[in-house]
Amino acid sequence: MASLITRLSKNSAKTEGKPRILTLAALIFVPLIVVGTLMWGLWNPTDRLDNVTAAIVNNDEPVTINGQLTPLGRLLTAGLVDGADGASNYNWEITDAAEAKKGLESGKYVAAVTIPKNFSKVATSSFSDASNPQQAIIDVTSSDKTRLVDDAITTAITSTAVNMLNQQLSASYIENVLIGFSTLSESLGKAASGAHDLSNGLGTLSDGATQLSTGASQFSNGMWALQSQAAELPGQTQGIASLSAAVSNGATNLLTELGTLSAQCIGSGASVSFCQGLGTAVQNSYVLANGYAPMNYPGATGLAAANSGLAAGMIPLSEGITKLANGSTDIATGVEGIASGTTAIAGGSTELANGLDTAVENIPVYTEAETKKLSEVVTAPVALKDAGNLSFGANSTPLYVVLSLWIGALAIFVGLRTLPQRLLESTRSSLSLATRSFVIPAVVGIAQGVAVATVIAVANGYDLGEWASVAGIAALIGISFTATNQALNAVLGGFGRMVSLAVGILILVTGVISTVPALLDTLLGFTPANDAVTALQAVINSGNVSGFASAVTALVLWSLGGVLVTALAISRKRHVSITTLSKETQPV
Repeated sequence: MASLITRLSKNSAKTEGKPRILTLAALIFVPLIVVGTLMWGLWNPTDRLDNVTAAIVNNDEPVTINGQLTPLGRLLTAGLVDGADGASNYNWEITDAAEAKKGLESGKYVAAVTIPKNFSKVATSSFSDASNPQQAIIDVTSSDKTRLVDDAITTAITSTAVNMLNQQLSASYIENVLIGFSTLSESLGKAASGAHDLSNGLGTLSDGATQLSTGASQFSNGMWALQSQAAELPGQTQGIASLSAAVSNGATNLLTELGTLSAQCIGSGASVSFCQGLGTAVQNSYVLANGYAPMNYPGATGLAAANSGLAAGMIPLSEGITKLANGSTDIATGVEGIASGTTAIAGGSTELANGLDTAVENIPVYTEAETKKLSEVVTAPVALKDAGNLSFGANSTPLYVVLSLWIGALAIFVGLRTLPQRLLESTRSSLSLATRSFVIPAVVGIAQGVAVATVIAVANGYDLGEWASVAGIAALIGISFTATNQALNAVLGGFGRMVSLAVGILILVTGVISTVPALLDTLLGFTPANDAVTALQAVINSGNVSGFASAVTALVLWSLGGVLVTALAISRKRHVSITTLSKETQPV
């Protein structure tokens, strides 16, 4: 009997050593499986962005700018939903903060964009208070279940919408600046007009001053002429007075003598005619004495001459007075011109001052710090909170751990036997043999898990407690993956390794981006890798991911199930058919 068992064991070993047709076929199709899976899952993922759902939480309250309602939160929401022209985009859902949080935890939403309450007010602060502009910040939160490049795509899509809004706001600011330049130009135009008026007023003032100078010169000349004539007048007047006095005295004496003669004429016996002539002489003397002398009276000749001199002196005096009047007129005209020019100067100066005041008011003055801040805010009024936080592979630690441990489990059974070498010779049960054959691979799997967790902890800066949590889950994942790979190899042989390789490719493809076809995610759900990712996400993110307990339970079941399947494979291999037994018992 012992000899029979030995012969069957040798034949079994020979059979295992021969390549099976199924294994050879699988080896041929390995590159096709790899390239096909990669292309199917990752080829041009932007065409399938609409398969990914993200949330928008718009808490913004619109503001009024220059009498116009400005709802920037709505504009940003529209920019996210509509996306860039012709570009693929997420399937955005507008929701509230509570629903967004639930969706992020469950993985329904790959990301959530939260627009704050004062978004419009802060984003337009450079319009209302350029001395203290503020940058509006929107919060982009990614799900802890995001994949390798999801965060990068979310950032790209959100940044595109933000940049579009920034362009609109910057254009509006520049438009306001240009309008300010127009107002400044108008004010400076008024100032220039005032300067022209001032110049014209100064010209008028100059002309008036010239006329005033000319009039003053004429006035001076007239005064000098009047003064010259006035110098001759006293002498002429004195001659007239002396002559008039002599005439008056002579006339008085003559009147006295004639009066006496006339009174004595009749009594003297003179003729009547003589007495009449003497009376006439008395009358003439009376007239002369009183200033009414006849023109032919001898004394009247000197008086007339004196009067003629006086008249002659009065003519230059009149001419001087005329010149003086003309000079006064010119002076009055010049003064009027000066007054007019002064009025024009006053008006031009006022208009110039007002225009310059307005221009000064329209010219902003900033400190160096204010200028720097304003330039930064004007070019980018809106920004993402911690813009560098959403980067390539930010939440991909679970992918790295799961993929490395799966490949490690696959490699274990390249270097170690899947089943015990002497199955038929052992008296142990198949379950016992499966358990014993699993011990060494399980220890290796645990060691792999701890080693990978250590690398991850160092890279991410975990503390001892965080490392212990990740290491514990990684060790459980290592056990589960090792049991699964052992079962695949025990049941399918070499083809089982091909299946394991395909699962590894599936883990990679589905872990890169959320746009992979849904069928690939469904297929991954039939492997322990899906539960391994969920468990790691929960541990790394401090339990913020739902399904941790169920994932750990599933990993334990995968481990037990793998050992049981391996035991069944051992039992099957230990079963010898009657045909095989009869062949082995025939004499050689």
